Amino acid sequence: MNLGKDQAELAKIEEAKRSFGEYKFKIDPDYEVPEHEQVDFKKKRQQMILLEGSIHKLKLDFNKRIIDLRIRKKAHKSEIEAKNARIHEINDKLGLKETLFAPTIDEKIEEPENFFLVSE
Repeated sequence: MNLGKDQAELAKIEEAKRSFGEYKFKIDPDYEVPEHEQVDFKKKRQQMILLEGSIHKLKLDFNKRIIDLRIRKKAHKSEIEAKNARIHEINDKLGLKETLFAPTIDEKIEEPENFFLVSE
């Protein structure tokens, strides 16, 4: 087992000796950009299309979450109003006066006129 590790280490040492001092700088006149690093119009265009698709999906997901939150907020408001009504009934029977929290939703803030959701 130890012999296999030694052989691998020796191979690495030999490779290091062969390539020692062999540096290719980008400012070197003989430097050629490797094929996988070359950038052309098609690659950049493809990247832009993928990014636009990703951005669009993020916007759709965000908008869906906002709409879900609005629905939950309205549901909570309805629950609180129903519980307040029940508390008022109980207070009337007991002859108590109590001011309860009354939730409100400001439509100007929740759904402004200039607010556009991204559609699919």
